[in-house]
Formats: sequence, structure tokens, C-alpha cells
Amino acid sequence: MKYAIRYYSKTGNTKSLAQAISEVLNVKAHDITVEPDEDVDILFLGTSIYGSSIDPSVIKFFDELKVNVKKIISFGTSGTMQSQSQQIANLCLVHDIELDENEFHCPGEFVGMNKNRPNSQDIEDVKEFVRNVIKRA
Repeated sequence: MKYAIRYYSKTGNTKSLAQAISEVLNVKAHDITVEPDEDVDILFLGTSIYGSSIDPSVIKFFDELKVNVKKIISFGTSGTMQSQSQQIANLCLVHDIELDENEFHCPGEFVGMNKNRPNSQDIEDVKEFVRNVIKRA
């Protein structure tokens, strides 16, 4: 099974989840400016909602994707706990990529909300989430 990890993170919160996923998969996590260089069975894609939508660079990532991605698993953080999953689902639909029904989402510290999140428990939770993905794959 070929895995890849890409993320977009303005504050470093989603990046910290990507790094934890990297530890479990033993695959380097890259921000979305680094395109996968080969086909991927499962792409862990991290982002968040900023205002009311995902960042335009995530849309650009999808539009410029040159490799075959069989499935995306969404993960992210947010100050308001609004999930990015529906907007990722819409992009997957347009680009004919399967989106796994499971996602990982946790609070992220933002302008005084969710102080010190993601915390060590969130990091352990995302690692366990990934271990379960591997078992199902």
C-alpha cells in the first residue's frame, strides 16, 4: 500500500497532526506545495476551514494533481470545530477521487480558543486513527 501525506496549515496545528501521521506511516509529510511524484493508494490530506472555506491553495492542489490517487482521508483542526470534510468531498467528486468516510478532526488553537490544542491526547488520537486505517486497508 502506497501512502502519502500532504497538508495546508496556517498556524501549525494541522502540520502537527501531519507529523504524527508521518511517524505512524514512516512516510514524510509535505505541505501541499509538494506534489506526490507517483501514484498513491491513500493520501492523507490535512487542512482546515479558514473563515467559511478551505484555502484556495487546496483547490489548486487538486486541480494540478498529476498522479492517480485512489482514496483521500481527510484530517484537520479548527478553532470552531467546523469540519473541512464536506468541501474536500466536493473536490473529490469533481476530480473522481474516492473520499474515505472516516476523517480525523480535532480542535486547534486559534485567537484564544482551544488553548494548547492539538494537545498530546489529540496527537495520540490521530496516531490511533491512522493505525485503524492501516488495519482496514
